[in-house]
Amino acid sequence: MEIFENFLFALLGGFALVALVHAQNQSGFISIDCGAENTTYTDTKTGIKYISDTTFVDTGISKSVALAYQLESLHQPLWNLRSFPEGKRNCYNVKLAKDVRYLIRASFTHGDYDGKGTVPEFDLHLGPNKWESVILGNVSTIIVKEIIHVISSNSTQVCLVNTGSGTPFISTLEFRPLPNNTYITQSGSLNTFIRMDVLSITNQVVRWVDFIPTLLQLFC
Repeated sequence: MEIFENFLFALLGGFALVALVHAQNQSGFISIDCGAENTTYTDTKTGIKYISDTTFVDTGISKSVALAYQLESLHQPLWNLRSFPEGKRNCYNVKLAKDVRYLIRASFTHGDYDGKGTVPEFDLHLGPNKWESVILGNVSTIIVKEIIHVISSNSTQVCLVNTGSGTPFISTLEFRPLPNNTYITQSGSLNTFIRMDVLSITNQVVRWVDFIPTLLQLFC
């Protein structure tokens, strides 16, 4: 029994190490800091490389959250946003790999960027179809929308649609390729119902780079 237990822990530790090596590779990741002007950087909290949105969208205005919200607790990619005061429908056009399954994540935090102290409500579309409504509680709320979607062409559009309840905006837009044998559906895409963290003992948001050290601590 002891030999089996040692083997099991060694096996799990090996899996964790393999995952660690894989996790360092951001191949296929597209991480867009919306509103960031002509810049590329690595977020010090997550190790994720972010790029400017200027090559993905032709409309909108670059803004920054109020200085009072640019705190250490707020990740750098959320310091900027792109606001769309004109037009009913404004879209990001992103080139992706055809017939690949992607996790697409859009994040929103208002941060009182316009000094009005109020938040808008608007719709988020994936291509021509409605993805979600974006409803923020207040200027400090962080909203994350996720969908798993198979890309049927060489690009996709993520659109902000003005519904008459304030100016749409977006903080980050991220794409993660997934193995095509994960989350298989008979038809359509998958919206995230709930995301649960069962490993950490803090209330902090856990991202890609945080998961592996936790595994190593548990199994090595």
